[in-house]
Amino acid sequence: MRQSYNINQGKARLMKTKFIGAIIVAAFLAALMFSCANQSAPGGGPIDTEPPEMAASSPEDGQVNVDLRARINITFSEWINLANARRAVAVYPRLPQGITVRTARNRITIIPNEPLKENTTYHIVIGTALSDLRGNAITQPINIIFSTGAELDSGRLYGRVVPLERLTALPRVGLYFEDEEWENARYFAAPDYMTHTDSAGAFTFSHLREGRYRIVAFVDQYRIGRLHMRDTCFTSLEKTITVTREAQTIRLYPALSDTVVAVDTSVVDTLEADVSIVDTLETDVSITDTLEIDTSIIDTLKLDTLELKPDTSDLDTLNQNDNICPLLSGRAACLEPNDRRKWMFRPQNQTEGFVVPDSAGTFTFVNIPASKGTLLWFIDNDGDDQITFGRLAPWRPPEQFFIVPGMIEAKARWEIVDLEVEGCE
Repeated sequence: MRQSYNINQGKARLMKTKFIGAIIVAAFLAALMFSCANQSAPGGGPIDTEPPEMAASSPEDGQVNVDLRARINITFSEWINLANARRAVAVYPRLPQGITVRTARNRITIIPNEPLKENTTYHIVIGTALSDLRGNAITQPINIIFSTGAELDSGRLYGRVVPLERLTALPRVGLYFEDEEWENARYFAAPDYMTHTDSAGAFTFSHLREGRYRIVAFVDQYRIGRLHMRDTCFTSLEKTITVTREAQTIRLYPALSDTVVAVDTSVVDTLEADVSIVDTLETDVSITDTLEIDTSIIDTLKLDTLELKPDTSDLDTLNQNDNICPLLSGRAACLEPNDRRKWMFRPQNQTEGFVVPDSAGTFTFVNIPASKGTLLWFIDNDGDDQITFGRLAPWRPPEQFFIVPGMIEAKARWEIVDLEVEGCE
């Protein structure tokens, strides 16, 4: 029996085959795109514990005469985590129109949203948020410096942040151009230059534009790359600093980042006190005139209920001697005489301290609690026997201090004299 072939059935089978093939191709392409868009740590092989390294950059570090419309391309030794790469990038001095950051595989491309300025040295900073696919983050920021002019800026500045208490995070240090149009709100905008401190609080700026700056170090607890009003911050002893080619070293001491708003008294000045109501008041003392103090209750009190207790002050003093260091004295040979310098001994786990005046670099504490503690000196400019923090707005300089390295032990019933301490850096 001859089998007949239905043309319509053949067409249907062909269309079905093509449809299934199209689904398979679409599924393959979707899986490929999904794998590219959603990076994951590669499997197999030895465990990678090394962070990515910069393999090349364009422009190169130190390059001059860079084109004003240049894009910055940075290539790394391995694929990077694209999720956090963009927020790791910063350009200083800041560009008013900002930048666009594109990332792919092991490359970051930085596109300025406006032409670069002529004869300007730019700092490209890749922060420690950058990591590879396994989460290995770079331990130190990567810096690329280039100029659109014939040479790099040569201003230099070194320094150290000096906290009163141990910090839980490394501060950032921001520099802000100082000019005639300066407003205190600039403290809370993106700095013109920024760097990180190391674990000892030290920081370095190089290739800066020479001139006057405001400087603030801050713990970026909100991770926004600029000072926030609630951030712990530090500033210099002077309101402005001058950056030159001659390297200088400064210290930054605790300051308050909140602002004090000046009170507008114009409304108060225009007020006229209306005392007419007071003038018409007549004090009625008739009630007080009729009051008679009844002292009968007092007369009936029996004083024999007030029992006298023996004087135990001498005994208390004797008992306290077991917890008292009668004398702790010493000197820091490096210190010059200063009438405003004072010494403080803070027992361990206490925020308050015992303060004595300085005498040509020497200190003498009498009858302080027996304890290990921190010894420090400070310049008491306002004479309040405590370290006064600076303030950014309105400006108030911080009080300088120096914490003697290590713990000092005030021993019970011991007179500790002629203690030689390190009082200078």
